[in-house]
Amino acid sequence: MIKRLFIVRTPLQLFNAFEAMQRFHQADTQNELLVVYGSLRDHRMMQQMLQTLQGWDRIVYQPFMGWKKKFYAFQLKKYFPDHSQYDDIFTGMIQHIPLHLMNSLNAKNYWLIDDGNETRMIVDHLNQGTYYTKDRSQGLFGIKQNPEVLKQIQLFTLYDDLVTTHPVTINDYRIFKQNARALETKNGCDLVIGSNLVGTYLKSEAEYLSVLKLLKQQLADRHLYYAPHRYLSESTVQAIESMGYEILKYDTILELFQYEQGWCFERYYSIRSTAIDTLTQLYGTAGAFIRLDESHFVSHAKWQECNEIWNTASHVISLETAERALN
Repeated sequence: MIKRLFIVRTPLQLFNAFEAMQRFHQADTQNELLVVYGSLRDHRMMQQMLQTLQGWDRIVYQPFMGWKKKFYAFQLKKYFPDHSQYDDIFTGMIQHIPLHLMNSLNAKNYWLIDDGNETRMIVDHLNQGTYYTKDRSQGLFGIKQNPEVLKQIQLFTLYDDLVTTHPVTINDYRIFKQNARALETKNGCDLVIGSNLVGTYLKSEAEYLSVLKLLKQQLADRHLYYAPHRYLSESTVQAIESMGYEILKYDTILELFQYEQGWCFERYYSIRSTAIDTLTQLYGTAGAFIRLDESHFVSHAKWQECNEIWNTASHVISLETAERALN
């Protein structure tokens, strides 16, 4: 029997794990899923997603909050005894619980699956060797954090432009696209994808709202939906709605939402959400990043981080050209 373990901590990681589970499926395979959650909101969302993303042979939920951040090694041992044999371990992150299990279990192959921009940063750190400078194992808590195992990791990724010495298998979402192929596209309906930007990237809520207001003016002939990031405040959402955006209400990730609602948006826009990349790949519809001037940002470093995303993207627009960019 082939045994595979998939470790996820975010809804997007879960979506990509499901694609990997189906893509690499073989006869007589046991697929186990470990859902690590850092908030009850993420826990609920992933439980909801699993009503659609079915087919796992075993699902284990592990909180990573408060005191449980220290004692997970003891808690997980009853589900994953030391030296248990696996053919593959897939994970969307490479620290804490996943790294501990990569050191505790015996596996033939280790895989990194996508988690948006985080994946690019992980690959950069792997390339630079910064993960290998320190073994963070904690004997008192039974935690094994030897990073040497990361040198064996392979990538299962959407991003075909990554420069790395690690073996790469491209995730073209071929399995999901077989199911989503027949969805209708609603002409004139566009989706603006929110990110957790206020105070972290953009200077203020007022700055963010001014950008959205200008975008709405430039796309006045379109029916604009706005997808709030799950950490966006309710007051900000209300302010966006008052501009004329229709607020998208969803309990899953955008990559899965359109499949569940039964139709697709015609276009996508976002300042930095890599959902642009995955949605374009999944549903074959146009998506574009919105490039902003440095004056909007809290620091040059944050602006430069976004610049790196924009500079590698297929479609990038400015607010002044948003109306014409994808025509």
